Amino acid sequence: MSGVVAVSEAVSLAFHGMGILASGRRMSVKEMAETVSVSESHLAKVFQKLAKEGLVTSVRGPGGGFQLARDPGEISLFRIYTAIEGVPKHDYCLIHSERCPFGSCIFGSLLGKMTDEFVEYLKNTTLKDLERGETR
Repeated sequence: MSGVVAVSEAVSLAFHGMGILASGRRMSVKEMAETVSVSESHLAKVFQKLAKEGLVTSVRGPGGGFQLARDPGEISLFRIYTAIEGVPKHDYCLIHSERCPFGSCIFGSLLGKMTDEFVEYLKNTTLKDLERGETR
């Protein structure tokens, strides 16, 4: 897992797709991909992972698609993020080094603070908040 407020394309697709499903509708990957103008195949891989993690369920056949496995108020952005990327590291190094050539990070505690604030936001924001437009 990366750190320093890294949001991969897969996480972005998960956030957007799950946000769309928060309306309560069941949607196919094709419909979601068209709604947010993204790759259907990449979105399908992301949603397979979300299904495996128990965040969505899928129904096959005509009228099938994905739907949330729980109430939108019970699914935090943190849960979605960790399902795709794992828990963000607090001790992230920008040059991916085991030992800093400067003895300590040139950013001091800034990167850790940024990661903490990002994680706190994800933990305190649910899909219901997104649906209501109540992001902080």
